[in-house]
This record gives sequence, structure tokens and C-alpha cells, in this order.
Amino acid sequence: MINFTKRHYPLLLSFWLPFLLMAGYFAARQMFPFGHSSLLTVDLGQQYIDFFAFYRDTLLHHPSQILYSFSKAIGGDMFGVWAYYLFSPFNLLLLLTPGKWLTAGIMLVTLLKYGCAGLSFAWLLKKTQTAQGFYIPALATSYALMGWMIANQLNLIWLDAVVLLPLIILAVERLFAGASYIGYSLILAAALIINYYMSYMICLFLATYILWALARHFVDWRQTWRTFGKFVLGSLLGVATAALVLLPTLYSLSQSKGQYTVTKINWKFEYAPVKMLSKLVVGAFNFDQMPTGFPNLFVGSIVLSAFLLYFGLKTIRWRERIAALLVTAFLFLSLCFEPLDLLWHGMQFPIWYPYRFSFVVSFWLVWLAALSLKQLTRLRLPAGIVLTLLFGAGLYYVWTNLKHFNYLDQTAVRLSLLFSLIALVLLAFKAIPSPLLPFTILALVVVEMGANAILSLNQISYVSQSDYADYTADLVKAVDKVKQRANTNDFYRLEKTFMRTKNDSMEANYNSASHFSSTFESRIPNFMGELGQPAGDGFIAYANGTLFSDAFLGIKYYLARNLDWVELGARNSNSLLPPLTDKPDLSYYNQVAQTQQATIYKNPYALSLGFAASEQILKSQTNTSYPTIYQSNVLNALTGSQSYSSLFSPQLFATATYDNVKQRKAPLTQTYRKINKKKIGTITYSFTPQTNDPYYVTIGSNLNSKAVSFSVNGKAVQQYDTFRDTVMIDLAANQKNKPIKLTVTLNQNEVWLKDFQLYHFDTATFSSGIRQLQAAPWKLTKNQNINLSGQINITKKHQVMMTTIPAAAGWHATVDQKPVKIKQALNTFIAIPLSKGSHTVSLHYWPPYLNLGLTITGATLAIDGLYAYYLYRKRKAHIN
Repeated sequence: MINFTKRHYPLLLSFWLPFLLMAGYFAARQMFPFGHSSLLTVDLGQQYIDFFAFYRDTLLHHPSQILYSFSKAIGGDMFGVWAYYLFSPFNLLLLLTPGKWLTAGIMLVTLLKYGCAGLSFAWLLKKTQTAQGFYIPALATSYALMGWMIANQLNLIWLDAVVLLPLIILAVERLFAGASYIGYSLILAAALIINYYMSYMICLFLATYILWALARHFVDWRQTWRTFGKFVLGSLLGVATAALVLLPTLYSLSQSKGQYTVTKINWKFEYAPVKMLSKLVVGAFNFDQMPTGFPNLFVGSIVLSAFLLYFGLKTIRWRERIAALLVTAFLFLSLCFEPLDLLWHGMQFPIWYPYRFSFVVSFWLVWLAALSLKQLTRLRLPAGIVLTLLFGAGLYYVWTNLKHFNYLDQTAVRLSLLFSLIALVLLAFKAIPSPLLPFTILALVVVEMGANAILSLNQISYVSQSDYADYTADLVKAVDKVKQRANTNDFYRLEKTFMRTKNDSMEANYNSASHFSSTFESRIPNFMGELGQPAGDGFIAYANGTLFSDAFLGIKYYLARNLDWVELGARNSNSLLPPLTDKPDLSYYNQVAQTQQATIYKNPYALSLGFAASEQILKSQTNTSYPTIYQSNVLNALTGSQSYSSLFSPQLFATATYDNVKQRKAPLTQTYRKINKKKIGTITYSFTPQTNDPYYVTIGSNLNSKAVSFSVNGKAVQQYDTFRDTVMIDLAANQKNKPIKLTVTLNQNEVWLKDFQLYHFDTATFSSGIRQLQAAPWKLTKNQNINLSGQINITKKHQVMMTTIPAAAGWHATVDQKPVKIKQALNTFIAIPLSKGSHTVSLHYWPPYLNLGLTITGATLAIDGLYAYYLYRKRKAHIN
């Protein structure tokens, strides 16, 4: 063991230094299991942890969810989700951390990715003989704890790319030493499978890296073309090897992210490039840098000094340095020139986390720094003066413009100045043959990179462990009660009046109508927007359901915050079950069970997953910005009648009183402004319901909390705050002859009350239509996620089996064991025309292009295997 440690201490230190540095920081911040906090913040807390819980459930209990899941909104392909979020082999460790321990598992995976990033870079340095001794962990720690890693540790799904990049570069470098393409091809394929998105950026980087590498290793043109040929062949076969993931994923993207590709390019700089200097200062990160910020480039003063020295070292051939300068220019231009920025992000501007590809730039800085340190004997006076002037000018610029960099302060600039001076002094003594110098350089790197991590992450807030663990435990308890009541083959959806994230359904394993992911098919949010739900690019928050939308989508159960528990004074009830919506029309549902904090309601109007409906539903429905009209039209089409056009009737408020508000004089305007801008301005609308029916208010897409606040009889209205369509607020139900006062508080000096209208919902008419649709349900005998089968009895001509399963190319249908063509209803759902009589209808899902991908992958691996066998026999024959 001692001999092993002596031989491999650079590699061991390269792993353990980043691991232990970050573990120490997490423990100091009291991250679970070391305390009451957690690593959850932003997308890690709002998306990824729910996917990780879904990952555990899928592998342990429901493997078909790799392909499809009804936990993804009202149902959706999951292959693209897995390819983007979940194929990392590190995630297997999460199988060991159930329940509240999932946050501890996430911490372990995060730490391992830090450690493995250091180890993989150290392996590159060792195998290419670029560094030795303490220089290896010094450079590896600079890489593993670079500013990009610290800023994006919350984007845990991206960190595998940082681990794999040095191994891919090592495979490229081995091509020049005579290695076959196979090793490079396989490691590239692994990267593409684990996360195609970040690997796309690696592939772009490789296209520039190979040009520099060819210049660096140039011997003659024959060798150059042979190596370049192996690189091209390995790249193509690497992509082919990953086809089983790439082809289905590309199709999935064409239905989701591919819908938002930028087609108009602005040939401009996104900011003054000199501002990038601020990101080379220690601690240059805070929360504001997440949505819109500059590239994260911090790599430490030793690396930055050695990188700059690389271009002046005469021991490095001029051809290599010129090629490196061209690559560097391209990379840094990419960080600020919009067309190149778009190219790196797949022709889509990233939503939050800009310049995601800057990890390859940081790798380039550290790699050239390593090559420079290998050649550098010591820092000579002229070079030292130049570096001093460059660092001084850069830090002076940052110091004098601190007001423009709110993520920095004077202490950070002073620290960077100190670290830079120490680095230059240490490099000046590099020629001294003492083991103390490399150790001192390592110590400087550890202190500086650790300081950057602390200063950066201290500016970020995190979700407490109890907010996640207690909420999840209570949600699972309520969902389990619902499952106990349902039959095995009974398909139902469940929604709630509270929400921690839009992916709660994936956390607690139930079918829902909400979802948030980067690979969400655009068709579903578009439909939900027409229905009057908060929706956008990549998300749905089912917060504004009506009796009709609940029934149509088969939302059979509802969980509501137990108001008795709240009124008893439970201090943490609001945070434990964060309110999403007020839903007075729950009074029309049946209370069937209760937990300590949630009441369970059963919806008597809920339709089956499939049911007999008029073929009129196949006709295109008129798009409208009014969800009340759209919902009425859908019910008419389903029943083949025009009797439900008055499902929602516009109502006038009895009175409207203005306090510090006046209406604009233009006739029929709905624009109001404050009289005194410094005082609160309100409009109070009053009416008294004449029936116990529900009453809804529509509000336009501009009426978020920045514009207005709503309250009913003095109680604030809960409304999800992000929506792009007109939504419907559930105002009152079962409140006949009880006065209602709706107060609108202006949060801006002038507000347009777009689509602001009160509606009465005709429950009797609604019940009549729903009973007609409930009469002929699709009675499932098999409910296995990607395999659905059941009986349905069609009693009339010109009917279809209407479903609320989103139509997708992967679904295949049989009727009475004969394949049939699937129709599409409402531009969203599967519908199958049927003749009169009883039928067995089956649906099966298989991702498009998966078979083709499996075939290409299998064929490519077979080619690799045959070629590897050929090389083996050739070597064996040569030895003999």
C-alpha cells in the first residue's frame, strides 16, 4: 500500500484534493447530512432532484419509464429526458440513497465528479508526460475547481463532460503515437450517450483542437493525413456508436427544443470583451450571473501566468504557437460574438446559464499552461515585467469599474493581486531543483481555488433539508393513500393546490398534468395554454383548472392543503406545503380521505383515459385566446352538440370602486392608472352569486404579480406567476347570496386589465355533457405505461375512442388485434375511429428511430470488434 501511494500520489492527490476541499466547504455550510441545509438551489432543487427520484423509481420498480411516462405532464416520451438528464453512470449511486437521503446522494455524486475531474486531467498529464510530481495535482486541482465547475455545480448533469474531456483529448493525442481510432471512438461515444448536449460542445472544440494538434505533432504530410483520417473516422464511428441514443433523442428534440431554434442572426458583440477580465478575479460569481452573466473562466493565477507565457516560449515551435493563437482567438471570440455563441449552443440562446461551453475554454487554458510549465525553466525578467503589467492593467480596470461588477468587491481584487504576485515569484524560482517549489505551487493553487469556491458559493442561497424532505414525505404519504383506494388497472391523474416543483409527480410517482424540463414537447404547453393554464417553453403548472378541464383530463383525485391544520397554527405549514392555487370548486368533489396536512378529494366528473366521443372532435377547433370559449367548443365537439356554448356566461360586476385609481378616458378602455404614484391604488369589484355554481375570472398574460395583486374578501389570491396565455382564476363556488369583493391592487403606475372578465359556470349543463361522455369508458385490462389495453362499447355511429394521451409517432394502435391508423384530436391527443359494437383497443409505445439506432450502434460495434481482432492477430503474428 505504501509503495502504491508513493508511485501514484500525484493521481491520488488530484482526486482527493478537490473532493476534500469541497466536502469541507459543504460541511461548513451545514449541507445535509452535515446539517440542516442542502445542495438544492435553482434547477437542482426545481428539476434535477425530482428526475433523480424518478430515476430511482424507474430502475427499481418501473423500467418502462425509460421510454414513456404519464408523470411527464399528461404523458410524454422520456428517452430525450434520460439522454439529457439521467444517463450519467454516477447516478447509479443514487440507488443507495432513498427518501430524505437523496440529497446526501446528490452531494456524494457532486463530490465524486469534482474528484474525477481532477483525476482525469491528472491522467492526461501523466500519460502524455506533460507534468510530474506535485505539478500534476496543482494543474488538476485548477481544472477540477475552475470557475465553470463552481458556477455550475448545481447543473450536476453537465459535470460529466468535464470529467470526460481530458480522456477524450488523451485518446486524440494517442492517435499521433500510432494508436488505432477505436479508443477515441469509444470514449467519444460514451460522452455522447451520457450527455449529448455538452458533448456537442466537446465535438466543436475537437474540430479546432485537432488543427492545433496536427500543427504541434507535424512530422510530414503523410503522417499528418494518416492521423487526421483516423480522427475523422473515429469521430464518425463514435457518433454512429451512440446512435441508439442520438437518433431517438434528435427526434425528441425536433418536437421540443428544436421548435425554438433561432433563424435570425445578429452579427454583433454581446458585450465589451474587456469585461471578461472581471471573471479572472477570484470569487467572480453570484446569483445574478446565472440568468445573464459573463463567461466563467477563473482558473487561478499560476495557470493564467503559464498560459500567457506559452506564446512567448521559444522552445515551443512557432507553428504550434501560431496554431494555438488562432484557436485561442476563436474560443475567446466565441465568448462574446453572438453568431459563434449561438453555434456553441446549438443555435438556441440558453435560458439562464449563459456561455455553457466555457468549460472547454478553461480546459484549453489549463492544458496550454501545463505544456508551458513543462518547457519553462524559469520566469525571466522581461517576461515577468510583461506579466506584471498585464495583471496590473487588468486588475486596475476591474478595480476602477467595480460598480459594474456586482459579483466582486475590493477584497476579491486585492486577493487576486496577492495571488498573482505570489505566482510570478514562484515561477521566477522554477529553475531551483527543490521539491519545495512544486509543493508551494500546489499549496498556492489549493488556497486560491478554495478561496474562489468559498467566495463564489457564499453568494448563493440553498433550500433547507427540511423543506425538501418533510414536503416530500407528506406528499408521498398522501399519494400512497390515493393509490390504496384505486384499482390496479385504474388509470387516473392527480393534482394539488400546493406545489414545491412542477415535477412533484416524478418525485412521488403519480400521473399529473404539470411538468418542467428542457426536452418538453411544445405541443402540450401550447394546448394547456389554450385551455387556460400557466404554460411556457418547457413547462406547465396546472394551477387554474376548471370543473371541465379537470374532468376532461381525467384528474380523478385532488390533494388540497388541510386548512384546519393551517388554522391550528402550524408555523411551517406554508413552507411545508407551499400554496399554488385557491380552488373553491373543490366543494363539488367528494372528500374521501385525509392526512395530517392534506385533504384528498375524488372528482365524480373525471373521464376515463379513453371514452366514446363524437367524430366532430377530429375537426380542427378554432384557436382562441379565450379559454372559456375553447373549453365550451371542446365539450360541444366531444358530444357532437351545440348545447354547451353557454357553459361559461359572461357576468357583470355589480359595483366597481376606485381608490387612488382612474380609468383612461378613451371609450371602452380597460387601462387604469394611479392618481398619486406614491400611494397604493386599488379597484374593488363587488358581486353576489345568485347560484351555487362556480364563478371564474379570466386575466390576461400581462397581469402577473409585477402588474397587479388580487385578493378576495381581503384574502390574497394564490396564482402561479408565470403565464403567457389568458388564465382562469377560480373565484367562488357554493357561495350563493354571499357577497364577493375582488380587489385589484396596481403594482405599476399604469395597468391594462387585459381579458379581465367574470364568468358564471353552468354546472347543470356541464353535468349533462359529462354524464354522456362517462357512459362509454375505455375499461383498461392492462395498464403498463407503454402497453395499454381495454374494452370499449360504441353505441352510436360516427364515433371515436377519444383519449387524453398525447399523440406521438411512437404510439401504435390495434383494434380487435388488427393494426389501425391513429387520428389526432385537438392537434394534441390520440383518437381512434370505431364502428358500433364492443372492441378491444390496445396501444403500445416505442420511441421513433430507436430500432434504427440500435441497428447502427450494433453494426458499428461489430466493425470495431472485427478491426480490434484484426489488430490483435496482426500483433500476435508480428511477435511470433
